[in-house]
Amino acid sequence: MTHKELLTNLVAEGVEFVVIGGTALRLYNSPRVTHDIDLAIRALDVDHVVDVMYRLGYCLVTSVTETHAAVCSSAAAARAWIERESPGSASFVMVAGEVASEVPLDHIDVASQVDFLFELTIPAMHLRKNARRIELPDLSFLVASVDDLIRLKEARSDRSAADEDDLRFLRALKGE
Repeated sequence: MTHKELLTNLVAEGVEFVVIGGTALRLYNSPRVTHDIDLAIRALDVDHVVDVMYRLGYCLVTSVTETHAAVCSSAAAARAWIERESPGSASFVMVAGEVASEVPLDHIDVASQVDFLFELTIPAMHLRKNARRIELPDLSFLVASVDDLIRLKEARSDRSAADEDDLRFLRALKGE
């Protein structure tokens, strides 16, 4: 499923989100390459998002080793894991073949990874208020503002060299 198809399905299912991360940077014409998509949501919407993602054929990833990923095989198990672990984010992937509690990494479509973040330094409603609307002929969605993307990047305690490049790009967009 392409990112556009995913977003179209999420909108059709009534999921309210704001695109953040590398995909948001790409929407501002950054040269950054990313395969996953990061979406900010309200914590109140997590259960609905889990149900939608499982209907779309995705599974929640709970941990990853060098060779396998642990996944929840059902929406109910995923909701229970999120409630128990309180992770602040949830990563979903599409799995080829039968879904078991552990899946070999080569059975996972890495490009299908979708990260929903619901405990950010900027509340999802604030991100929505400041967001820019992207209008395509058959899809409309929100992408975080440049200022909010900068604040999200600056708040990371584990900033990478790519994050620093992203900050330079975003600040240049603002003329800083």
